[in-house]
Amino acid sequence: SNIMISLSGQNNKINGFYIAPPKPLGIPVLERNTTKMILPFREEVFVYWGGTTLEQNYHLAEISQQYAYDLLMVKDGRSYQGDPKINENYFVFGKEIIAPCDARVVLVIDGVPDNEPGTMNPAQLTGNTIVLQTDLNEYILFAHLQEGSLEVEEGEEVRQGNVIARCGNSGNTTEPHLHLSLQNTINMEEATGGKLYFDQIMVNGEIKTDYLPVKEDFIRNLN
Repeated sequence: SNIMISLSGQNNKINGFYIAPPKPLGIPVLERNTTKMILPFREEVFVYWGGTTLEQNYHLAEISQQYAYDLLMVKDGRSYQGDPKINENYFVFGKEIIAPCDARVVLVIDGVPDNEPGTMNPAQLTGNTIVLQTDLNEYILFAHLQEGSLEVEEGEEVRQGNVIARCGNSGNTTEPHLHLSLQNTINMEEATGGKLYFDQIMVNGEIKTDYLPVKEDFIRNLN
């Protein structure tokens, strides 16, 4: 096992300590995706965590989730309107999540209740979850989905743009958002994360091609 210490901010204070399980040998590491992807939302989303440095993306502290995204929606600088303890007051809660590419559904977890915002569920880390597998053995993880919203079953083939679920607040999360990551295997604990690029998207009002979104980007599909 590898002992991991994660450092935060400029003061290099330890904010996390855990033992990562050893990675199985023989699974090729994915540096990045080859399959062309669209964003998993129809509307504009905000990149709360994303990028290739620890400052941009705290996920880099854990190899299985390195380069993962946390995506939510922001209006006037806030992710919600009204009482912050109510999931439905968050702009992203219940929004449709679409398949970023043609793929096969290889993992579905449902039945995990959505948390009250501010309360986490560390016993079920990813909450309601879907994993898609492409023909190139790229695995795409969607976590914290809304309970009861999953529209796919294991073994099903999905096409790019198909609705697969809705954004929720289940699992180890403090507020509604989508955790999205690229993996080299189905099981997150055994995976090594890869960089997830999007083919053609609007980034802060400009069209970008083959782009890896970073923290504080506003991103959306072109159509």
